[in-house]
Amino acid sequence: MPSSQTSLPPVGRPTAHGGWHNHDDPSTPRGFCAKYFSVESCLLLALITVLLLVLPLVLPPLPPPPLAVLLVPVAMLAVLLVLALMPAAAGARNEVVDAASYL
Repeated sequence: MPSSQTSLPPVGRPTAHGGWHNHDDPSTPRGFCAKYFSVESCLLLALITVLLLVLPLVLPPLPPPPLAVLLVPVAMLAVLLVLALMPAAAGARNEVVDAASYL
């Protein structure tokens, strides 16, 4: 005897392997990790967090780096700051544009 119930199509969109995504349903509660990251990414982030907490307790303290190594990020920051604040060369291609045109 045939059933009187009809099956409804799944809610969501089809995937490449034939399944269905149900991420479009706003009534489905999801956690922060499942909403933005895959399971593998969450596990990798958790592993890195545990390593950052445990390794400083296990490893011996390192000597301070030489002064030249410490000056490298400071020099990079200075170069980037100069480049950011340097006015553009006025030429045929680089015409002065009124600031109001960007608004």
